[in-house]
Amino acid sequence: MFAPDVLFQFANTFVLIGWIFLLSLPTLKFSVSIARFFVVVPLSMLYGFLVVKSFGNFDPNMFSTLAGVKSLFGQDLGVLVGWIHYLAFDLFVGTYIVKKAQSLQMPRFLYTICLPFAFMFGPMGLLLFYVFWWFISIKKVNASN
Repeated sequence: MFAPDVLFQFANTFVLIGWIFLLSLPTLKFSVSIARFFVVVPLSMLYGFLVVKSFGNFDPNMFSTLAGVKSLFGQDLGVLVGWIHYLAFDLFVGTYIVKKAQSLQMPRFLYTICLPFAFMFGPMGLLLFYVFWWFISIKKVNASN
């Protein structure tokens, strides 16, 4: 089996494929699909494999306290699993932002601003997207009055 640092480097590099498509080619018909199905899905499969591999050490009560969660992330495998979780979910959020923004006909520069935040700080990118969406909705309502 690969060492956790090798899988960490692989996942960090691999996820960039999806982000490059979202940032540089968001209007390409298949960019979101490439990010979702060719990056998020394999990362999710790796995540699932690592979770199952370490399932013998799993105690669901560890999620009920901060000390329990801290102990999960106190091992290389726990940190790796958590990190892959972040990478996959943050990229999925990025695909949601692009897809939803395009359906709303949001200007590309606005939703592109959200993507680095989604990449680095997940929920902050989503929050920024919702703020832009809200302002655009208000603008549309005011324009129709």
